[in-house]
Amino acid sequence: MKKVILSLVMLLMATSMFAQEKDVPNPAKVRVPSGYQGFIEQGNTWHFDKNMPNNISLSTTHGFYFNGHIYAGIGLGVDFNEDRALVPFYTNLRYQFNNTRVVSPIISLRLGSYVGDGLGAYGDLAFGVRFASKRDFAVSAMVAGTYYDKIKEYGYYNADGHYINDNRYISPSGVSLRIGIEW
Repeated sequence: MKKVILSLVMLLMATSMFAQEKDVPNPAKVRVPSGYQGFIEQGNTWHFDKNMPNNISLSTTHGFYFNGHIYAGIGLGVDFNEDRALVPFYTNLRYQFNNTRVVSPIISLRLGSYVGDGLGAYGDLAFGVRFASKRDFAVSAMVAGTYYDKIKEYGYYNADGHYINDNRYISPSGVSLRIGIEW
């Protein structure tokens, strides 16, 4: 797992270095984002806690680009697996490094709360690459570290299928890979 994550980070770094070295022949062909933008992202989360199954996540964020580089918005998501669903609601800050290039590195920070099996804090820091188009559309790929407050579980089934009536805390925090579209 560590090798896969390290390989993805290295790929993102290499792509961002390529994007910084090579200029787009005609920067006007790439639309510089401004004003309202919406995002839809889908991802998979691998949790640090072995008692927590991996999640699939869907999220949408809506907000504004202020100068072509800085984006601020609010969003709502759902992270779910066969055991539970968590619904984070958050504010999102995003920075795009090269807004006139087809390929641009991005960084995104989400801060907020979640509801599900309780209420708690939520945070997400993502690094990735944005692939722009000539129109008001882009695709992004990001690697993220996601934090959720721990969840108290009042009883659970162990690997043998026996019900254990014991209190324990599980952590839904983990690392995720997300693919998104922007319009």
